[in-house]
Parts: sequence; C-alpha cells; structure tokens
Amino acid sequence: LKTMKTVIKHNGCKSEVDMPYCEGSCNTFFKYSEAANAMENSCSCCKEARASNRTVDLACDGGGTAPFTYMHVEECGCSHTECTAPAEQGVRRKRSFRLL
Repeated sequence: LKTMKTVIKHNGCKSEVDMPYCEGSCNTFFKYSEAANAMENSCSCCKEARASNRTVDLACDGGGTAPFTYMHVEECGCSHTECTAPAEQGVRRKRSFRLL
C-alpha cells in the first residue's frame, strides 16, 4: 500500500489528501504443462483487498467547507484475473522479390 498527494476538486471546493493506492508485482506465468500437454497461463493483478468510504472536508472558494466522500483503500493484495493476449510486436511485412 502506497500513498500519493492528490488534490480533490468538487463544485468549487478542494483539498489535498494522502490518497492510498495499490502497486506491485503479482505471480503471473505462461508455461508448458506436461500433465496437460499444453501451455498454461495464470494471471493475477495487484488491487484493493479492502476499502471503505471516507469523508473529507473540502475548502471552498467563498469560505466554508463541503464534505466529500471517496473510496479509501486500506489493504492491497493479488487477485486472479483473466490473461489477455499481448499486443502484436510490430507488423509483419511480406517480402517482395523482383526479377530483373
């Protein structure tokens, strides 16, 4: 779990908040399986494992404050996800041969 300073703006009011976020490596693989006699893949991504609503007071331009509720990440973890095919690496070009 990491945090970054984030400015929340809403209806002419704003406040700087230490916003938590998830970042990290999770176990992902693509390998040959002798048992299945095929390639196997498993993907997982780093995402919130626990979050809750949190309310902060935003300072308004004309004075005063306004409450604002956002999703506050409390814990991160690795969660299984669908693997997607990687984007093609470059475009294959056909070779053309010209007889002279």
